[in-house]
Amino acid sequence: MKRVFGRKIMIKAASAALAGMMLCGSPMQVLAAEKFDPAFYAATYADVVNALGTDVNALYNHYLTYGQKEGRMPYAGAKGGAEVEGIADTTVTVTAEETTADGIVPLDQLANYKSIKKKMTDDEFQAAYDAALSIVQPLAGLSAEEQLMGIMIALRARFESGMAYSTSANHYNDPYGYLILGAASCAGSARTTGLCLNMLGYSYEHVNENQWSHQWCRVNIDGTYWICDPYGLYAGPEPSAYAHPYL
Repeated sequence: MKRVFGRKIMIKAASAALAGMMLCGSPMQVLAAEKFDPAFYAATYADVVNALGTDVNALYNHYLTYGQKEGRMPYAGAKGGAEVEGIADTTVTVTAEETTADGIVPLDQLANYKSIKKKMTDDEFQAAYDAALSIVQPLAGLSAEEQLMGIMIALRARFESGMAYSTSANHYNDPYGYLILGAASCAGSARTTGLCLNMLGYSYEHVNENQWSHQWCRVNIDGTYWICDPYGLYAGPEPSAYAHPYL
């Protein structure tokens, strides 16, 4: 089992800021909030771009809804979770170099290759792998717990950006359906989660695979089994063997 050593990033809700201070009887002075920079946000958080694309309003809404509470930076030099007011006039560009990471397990060496591939063609598998790169790239070097939590958050955000739940659409049960076509069942969610886990060096168990029941990934982290489940909105230790806290 791969051990990951990396710095802990504490995810905190942004503190309430003071509007101003009264000094020596002088009037209160309110400092205006800076504008949100979509180009900086896209270049810094590839997981958000992978989930939502590069639409400026989608990036802004992500920051207000999720990113601010997670302590993300809305513009260069900002404190995590800083207040913003409006959107800066910048152009968002994301290149292949920005969404490619070294040290990620190659496609042909994935531990759960056969289960993840399902009925995808080689070209479809490659497309799904390439899409998953921008999810796992920001997580490289973090702790195991942070990596599993990061995968769950990124994949859940992608679902909430407009994906459809389906048990009949093309590729509903594989990563191509989830990451490229935008429609998937819990089986597709589990295999897409598994793809991201394998790319970061983790093997996993696909719980309830090929059954008409809720499915998720089970991962051994230093002897403690964790669940990683975007559709079930949970990433954390399992309450007991093969049990899910929300089922």
